Formats: sequence, structure tokens, C-alpha cells
Amino acid sequence: MKDLYKIHEIARLFHLHPDTLRYYEEKGLLHPVRGESNYRMYTIQDICTLNVIRSLRELSLPTEEIRAYLERRSVAETLNFLDRQEALLEEKLAALRAAGQEARQRRARLERYRTVPEGQVRLTEEPARPYVFLQENVILEKEIDFLLKKLEGQHQDYIKVIGSQTMGAILDGGSLRRGIWNHFSCVFFLTPSGGPQDALLPPGRYAGLFYRGGYDHLNQHLETLFRGVRDLGLIPAAPPLELYRIDVHDTRHESEYVTELQVLVND
Repeated sequence: MKDLYKIHEIARLFHLHPDTLRYYEEKGLLHPVRGESNYRMYTIQDICTLNVIRSLRELSLPTEEIRAYLERRSVAETLNFLDRQEALLEEKLAALRAAGQEARQRRARLERYRTVPEGQVRLTEEPARPYVFLQENVILEKEIDFLLKKLEGQHQDYIKVIGSQTMGAILDGGSLRRGIWNHFSCVFFLTPSGGPQDALLPPGRYAGLFYRGGYDHLNQHLETLFRGVRDLGLIPAAPPLELYRIDVHDTRHESEYVTELQVLVND
């Protein structure tokens, strides 16, 4: 058996790129000797050390922490490090459980809204709903996705564009009064209790309807909604809002989009 191994032999053994081994050397994790023509040569001890490095990298530990452990490695230090490893694994398990819950909630949303009847005005009692929002003077329909992504970036520990949170936009009341139906005052995400919030959507009675397809016929759906409100003898008390139940993040087929319009109403 050889005492020394070339960098390409070690790279093949561990299914690594040679540049990765050079990076570990640069960070002080490996210390190969230099052979003829100044080639890097690795010992059996380097192979054992690389086993440890690969194991710790699977936990996403930074190289500085790995180097510190390697330098003071002992049975007592390894036992202490196992406490750290168990805590990291518990964090990963918690993250996986949360991701599983997120996937189940997203599935439930798609299954619920893919078959809802459209165009039917109905009344619902809504509680106060906390939300975070991003407000602009006038938001055009084509800007909504950009601004929702921007808003997600401000709350990335809590909300995701592709997730279980409900996202939407509030139409601009002033524009509506001038007959302009595709201007919005803000975009928002509804947030769970205990999460971040900028304000509350007011509780009360809402008239609403679902519509399928793209957003270029929003004016027709708004007319249907307002006509239904009048027929019920009610008065809109705030600008309508859109809730994106199924959108481009869920399907490439525009005909499968499902949007809910809601408007707070009074007698």
C-alpha cells in the first residue's frame, strides 16, 4: 500500500473536484505535503481527516468551526461536539417538519380552490386579518408580482411567494372612482397570528366572488361584484381587494388561475 496519494486520486476517492481539496487546504483543514515537482501529496491521516470534514460539511457547518474542532479534537471534544451535532439535527428535523406542513397546506389550498364556482356573489363574515403590505402611489397590475417579491424579501423569515400564505392586492379607490380598474394601492400577505403585521384588514361582512383566468377582464368581474352588492341592498365600505388563490406560481395555464374578489360592505 502506498504512503502518499496524489490530489486526483483523493478527489476520485471522495467524488470531489480537486479545487475543493485545494479550498480545504486554503482554509487550514487539510495539510498535504509536497512531493516531486511540488505536487500535493496526501497521507492516510489526510484521508481520515477528510472523512471527518465531509461528515461535518453535511451539517452545513462553516469551515472556521470545522478547523477549530480539528485542531483540538479529542474524545472529550468529540463528545461535546456531538451535543452540537444533535442540536443541529433537531433544527433540521424541525425545518423538515415545517416544510412538510407547508406542502400539505399548499396542497389543501389548491384542492379547495380548483373547483370553486365562479361568478357567484356571496356574503361572508371575516375576522380581523393581520397582514404586511407594501404601498405605492399607484401600482399597475403588471407590477404586482415584482412588488410581492420585494415584500417577501422584507419578511423572508416568515413568508414565501410560493407557500401557504395568502397574497393579494388592494385596488386604488381613487382610480376606481375615475373608472380606472387596474390600479392598486398596495400588495400584501396575510400573516398568521403571532407573526409580523403592519395592519389589520377590518373584520366584518364581505361580499365576494371567485373568477378564473387572467386579469385582463378584472373590470367585468368588478362590475359583477358591485351589481351583486347593490342587488343585496348593501353599500361598499372600502376599496375591493384581490386574493390570489391559484396563480402563475401554481400553473402555467392562465385558464387555471383562481382569484377571489372581496369588498367590505355596510347596510
